[in-house]
Amino acid sequence: MAFYSLANLADLYDGFAAAYNISGQRLLLLQDEGQVFVIENRCPHMDAPLASGKITQGAIVCRAHGIAFDLRNGRARGPLSDTLDCLRFFPVVFEGNKVGVDL
Repeated sequence: MAFYSLANLADLYDGFAAAYNISGQRLLLLQDEGQVFVIENRCPHMDAPLASGKITQGAIVCRAHGIAFDLRNGRARGPLSDTLDCLRFFPVVFEGNKVGVDL
């Protein structure tokens, strides 16, 4: 595994979202309610990028179809929750003043 720095900690804030393509992985770094996440930048519903999604109330809402995915467990919220795959999470790594991911 190798550490890939994604952002400076000082640049993060609630609602922050930035997309990256690293080693063939489409990643999305985001922060909500003080917690940092790295997820696959892909909606499990129809593969739309989540980078332009709205981050609200502990979820990211895909702009393509309005489906909200819970950032704590990855599951879709609402009536489709049992039919859709979950978000794919990557471990967040902190090194000094940087946040990144090991791939």
